[in-house]
Amino acid sequence: LDETQLQVQVQEDETHHSFQSIDPCPTSREVLSIKAYEAMSDECVEEWVAHHQWSSACTGTNLSEGLKVDGVWAWVNGTDPLQIAAREQYKPGTAMKMDAAHRYVEHNELLYSMRSALTSLGNENMQRMHILASAYRHSNASGKMMTGQVPTWLEKAKALTGESAVVLHHDADYFKPIESPGTNLSSEKTQEWREAVLPTFNSLAVEAQIQNIDHVSSDQLVYFNDDFFTLRKLAVSDFTTPLYGPVIKTLTRFTSMYLPAKKTIWRTFNPAGEEPGIKRAAWVLGMRFSMRPYYYITHHPRTLWLPLLREAAQTFPEAFTNTPLSRFRAQDDVPASIQAVFLGSWYVVERHREALLWSWVVAKWGGTSGELSTMTKDDMWEELAGGTASSKSLLHISVPVRAPILDTEVFKKANISLPTSTEYSFSSKDGYALSYVDSMWPWNRPRHGYPDLTSGLMGNTSSQLTQDPNFVAANACVINRLTCFGVSQENETANDFFKRIAFENPRCGDCIVTALIGASGVSGIDKFLPDHLAGADSASYSDTLTSPPHLPLTSNWTTTDFSMPDAIPKGSLPANMTLRTWCIRLIQRYSYVLGSVESDLYKVERAGDLEVKMSEIELKVQEDGQVDEVSFTKSENKDWRSRLGWARGPLTFLCLNDDIKDTGKLRNRIDELLVSFFEKMWPDRMNFEKED
Repeated sequence: LDETQLQVQVQEDETHHSFQSIDPCPTSREVLSIKAYEAMSDECVEEWVAHHQWSSACTGTNLSEGLKVDGVWAWVNGTDPLQIAAREQYKPGTAMKMDAAHRYVEHNELLYSMRSALTSLGNENMQRMHILASAYRHSNASGKMMTGQVPTWLEKAKALTGESAVVLHHDADYFKPIESPGTNLSSEKTQEWREAVLPTFNSLAVEAQIQNIDHVSSDQLVYFNDDFFTLRKLAVSDFTTPLYGPVIKTLTRFTSMYLPAKKTIWRTFNPAGEEPGIKRAAWVLGMRFSMRPYYYITHHPRTLWLPLLREAAQTFPEAFTNTPLSRFRAQDDVPASIQAVFLGSWYVVERHREALLWSWVVAKWGGTSGELSTMTKDDMWEELAGGTASSKSLLHISVPVRAPILDTEVFKKANISLPTSTEYSFSSKDGYALSYVDSMWPWNRPRHGYPDLTSGLMGNTSSQLTQDPNFVAANACVINRLTCFGVSQENETANDFFKRIAFENPRCGDCIVTALIGASGVSGIDKFLPDHLAGADSASYSDTLTSPPHLPLTSNWTTTDFSMPDAIPKGSLPANMTLRTWCIRLIQRYSYVLGSVESDLYKVERAGDLEVKMSEIELKVQEDGQVDEVSFTKSENKDWRSRLGWARGPLTFLCLNDDIKDTGKLRNRIDELLVSFFEKMWPDRMNFEKED
């Protein structure tokens, strides 16, 4: 398009919205509380988190803030001449190693993806839906006038108010850099950053800015690509609960494991793929929590808790701010990008592990003195050994015996619907997930990758469960006293001891978590926690609660001070809160479930293959719909949920990945097949669609 034609395109019409972008400001560094957890009393979190009992102290707790989600969709209309012209204008001068055009083809998938989600969850569970769209500068304006894309079917007036069931966000409104601690970005520097990153043609850039969207009705987000579809009725608990936290769905196959890499050859050989961003994200996590491999977050709707995603960005401001500098995925003339969803998901897992170990070392044993004497370290060793190993230099730790992850009695007491399609594979209530995965050979792992910890249980109800005294558990790991505890004759600070076991020798921390989980019994985490009467340094207390409990938001563990006075943020420990309660709420903040659900990722390439695939999916959905709601009782072996991850459940998610090879009439046939399939599956209109 020449400039005259471009000016015609930027006029306000049904598929475009012209607006003046807001003055830029950095993302706030205020740490957000989690509303559902705030609703629980101190007595309730003691019951639930410390002892895993939902009893009298929790009765009547209003969990409604944790029983709804907001849906978030990233979308672009790649057939819009304005978008095509902008893409050509901002294309890097050096040739990229991919033809990115196929990433932007429009098949109206967004409409049906949103319909599918609303059909599955209902308005009462998904109260607000967000569309993240692109905007482009007016070439003859000062730089603030923008034109944003609008889906053809959307009632634009409703979507732009910020108050209706749908909110249309344009990147010019929510793209913001985040300041590193102690820095102060000027408005000029912030504007320079925005001009360097907008417009964007990179979904990784969009994902790195999700934490900045406003007008949310819930802390809990479910993030969809516009080619994700849900195929059956779902409960909020398929994605998240205020009891267990977000449900993070992973693949633990050997081929789904990613090693950390600051720089990776994948940026050369497959720059537009997921690998460079994932491996870079793993490296960023490793600099803060220790280097280790991580597993793929499955390619279907992902659960993100907004306060925790924001916290991840506050912890890694450089990574989140640099990622949007890649306007295109395949750029190699800017800093490496991260995959923010991957990083944000594993960040929660790592923060939970860190919270457990900090509570045990610094809060429980270090106390107000912050010192660990040789006698104290002997006592810590005895606690890990169960009081029987004062002279041993090695502790062989068994796989703990634990209560089932999904407690149906608790769901009923808390008035929460059970998940309809998601298997809860592992819960943070049982420790650190990856230590269990690492202890199993890949070929011995169930489909979801995590072991069954209920072997060896006795009792019929959750309140009666105990460990069978005759059960012999498998070996999990070994704690080496010299490696993990250092020279026993030397005193040291709790900070130094904590950093050694948590980060310098992470296998020490992993195994200590496993040992203390086992020592806590079949449920609860009591062994990690300081005594009820334990106190913190007087300087740590505040008159009022102004910040949720959290540990330092730093990007490198080696330069971080985790001693109690430095680690407890000002305003997070009010005078009427015990150190034990602070630790419990710290640990609860990062609760999570690793889950498994049946999904299908299909590459749309040729019309003939697509027609067969659509028929197969329709038949599968019909068959699944004829099956009665399955029972959650373990005794029913016919239940797919009772087979410990080896069986598959009902087909729940579908991703139709656009990689079309056909041309001409066959290309048109693909469009016809998709529209026919979409209308057959999700015919019900949403109340913010235009009238025909």
